[in-house]
Amino acid sequence: MTRTRTRGAGLAVLLAGFATAVSLVVASPAWAHAELVDAAPANGQIYQDSPRTLLLQFTDPVTVPPDGLRLFGPDGARIGIGAPVHRVGDDTSVEAPLNGKLADGVYTVSWRVVSSDSHPVQGAYTFTVGTPGSRPAGVTPPGDRSGDAATAYGAARWAAFAGFAVLLGTAFYLVWCWPAGARRRPARRVLWAGWGASLAAAIASGLLYGPYVADGDVAGAFDPRLLSTTWDTGLGRALGIRVALLLAAAPALVWLLNRYPDAPDRRTRWTAAAAVLSAAAALAATWSIANHSVTGEAGGFAVPVDVVHLVATSVWLGGLVALAMTHVPARDAVTLRVAVPRFSHTALVCVALIAATGLFQAWRQVGSPPTLFATAYGRVLLAKVALVVVLVAFGAAARRWVARHYGAGGNRRRGGPDPHQLYAFYRRLLAEMAVGAVVLGLSAALVAMEPARSAFAEHRSTAAPANTAAPANRAAPVPAVPTPVPFSAGSGPASRGAVLLAVFPPKVGPAQLHLSVLGPNGAPLNVPEVHAAMTLTDRDLGPIPVELQGAGGHYIGQLNLPFPGRWQAVLTVRTTETDQATVRVVVDVSA
Repeated sequence: MTRTRTRGAGLAVLLAGFATAVSLVVASPAWAHAELVDAAPANGQIYQDSPRTLLLQFTDPVTVPPDGLRLFGPDGARIGIGAPVHRVGDDTSVEAPLNGKLADGVYTVSWRVVSSDSHPVQGAYTFTVGTPGSRPAGVTPPGDRSGDAATAYGAARWAAFAGFAVLLGTAFYLVWCWPAGARRRPARRVLWAGWGASLAAAIASGLLYGPYVADGDVAGAFDPRLLSTTWDTGLGRALGIRVALLLAAAPALVWLLNRYPDAPDRRTRWTAAAAVLSAAAALAATWSIANHSVTGEAGGFAVPVDVVHLVATSVWLGGLVALAMTHVPARDAVTLRVAVPRFSHTALVCVALIAATGLFQAWRQVGSPPTLFATAYGRVLLAKVALVVVLVAFGAAARRWVARHYGAGGNRRRGGPDPHQLYAFYRRLLAEMAVGAVVLGLSAALVAMEPARSAFAEHRSTAAPANTAAPANRAAPVPAVPTPVPFSAGSGPASRGAVLLAVFPPKVGPAQLHLSVLGPNGAPLNVPEVHAAMTLTDRDLGPIPVELQGAGGHYIGQLNLPFPGRWQAVLTVRTTETDQATVRVVVDVSA
């Protein structure tokens, strides 16, 4: 029977892998975070009269954190504006009144908003009033976005996943595999540790999310304005629901530890397991209703799929913690004989559910095979899948160990492992727990990253209104660039080459960006599409899109550089329908 089940599981994994490949090849159109699609004043436009308001229009509903919309003048100084608000009945727009008339010169708008899937999105652009002026030398823009809240919020997000896994996995293990363990002090400690970590992480996430989206520091965790912004977002409300559910679960945990029978009948065990899974699904939904699942295609189906994925992962990894930290050290041969095979079968079901739901998530968030290697999300996902494969290998070895020492279904005719064999099994469980902790960390990172589909697709369209400045003279000379920057994008005759970039003059004010795309032999390379954007990383400014004019391997773009510093030109070269490469070139801009 065990061998038949193992073969069935292997067949299921093969079919799942085949389905993954098919879904990635025949993926449907991409979807993305909120993007800026219109603005007034618009990017690159010249206005003879001073505008009265700033208006930004996005593709999806957004939330604006305090200080989410900033305006810098020609001298680099911050200009005060009114509080940004939505237009009546339109959560996709952001409008802020100007406090006075703007003098002639080049102005920079820097924006940072929170999209409907709870992730911050930012950008910048420039416009001109009257005759463009020059920036006085020696003036430095304020660096008011150099906070560390992102790191702290990431740690809280990982702690939330880990705490939930320990809480759910231990509770399920006790009601389904080891009811007598509810009376053991180590099991009680692990269960309450999971509950406490979940509650603390939820509260910490709620406090840190405001500074995170505002790109501030941890000191702003108790800022009333940031707390109000957090509560206005879907994630903030979901965190509030999670805290309430955890507090409501405390009496149920007390009952489980004090009143659950040591040897429940079949009906009681099934009822208790169903109750634990139902409560876990409600908690898991507080993640799913405020992440990538609520946007894009098949959103109504994606939320329950995400819930199942998270619950199955937590039952499996959290159950490992309960088994390794509480049950195996107890060396209770009688209960281990029943509990270990039960958990082995439970883990097999969880792996099947994780594979099935993971396929669907990969189809929605990755799309096509090239995005796995061309985007940060895809590479992190590949690392997570590789570690899950390692966990599955651990699990397969564990199932063979269980069958060898306990027999199918806890067959009492087997003598069970001796102390040395049990210790070796314990060490294997610890290794499996360590890999599981890394998997949870990668999962927490993926939640915060832009899905591969949108990250791969956003380079195919401008991220802000098109530059309306007059086209550049295509016959203008290209300044010499000392070192070409190579790129590699997939396969094919145009997959490899180099880019030459120059900004002339490399100083604050109006300038031209000259870009040449060269083939392996140094000749101009005609590619389907090229995009450019400028970012001033030290000041958290950008990306400022640059519209390129040209063809045949040479492109020119008009731009206004508002501040001096070490700018980074982000160049995306698309060589085929599915292959593209991103190249970053440092440009030193003087005052």
